[in-house]
Amino acid sequence: MKKIFDHVQKNFNAGELIYKIGDRSETLYLIHSGTVSIRTRHGLEVGILTDGEIFGEVGRVIGSPRTVTAKAKTNCTIYAIDWSKLQIKLDGADAVLVAIIRGLSLRIGDANELAEKFWRDLSIYKSLE
Repeated sequence: MKKIFDHVQKNFNAGELIYKIGDRSETLYLIHSGTVSIRTRHGLEVGILTDGEIFGEVGRVIGSPRTVTAKAKTNCTIYAIDWSKLQIKLDGADAVLVAIIRGLSLRIGDANELAEKFWRDLSIYKSLE
């Protein structure tokens, strides 16, 4: 592991687990290169993230363990950012902006659950055809 910009650089091979549902939410991630798949509890892919995107923030923002599983879809180089670094920025932010971030994070979780419910229902109906 290499440290850059005071963040740890990690490399993941295609198919390698970055984190899973239920893990502690102490780190968020910045994708330097590669593609990451975000999946719900039952395997619905709700996101495909690539270079420059940040993920892993929702659980910590809403005060819960990981709500999705993140897996490297391709070989990836990712920076692991300790939550305390973001917390410093949030502590200095306008309270309205912090409330908006929390609200959006809650809605992401709700949208993922709803998408998975519809996906599972559709799978059941398709199996009856």
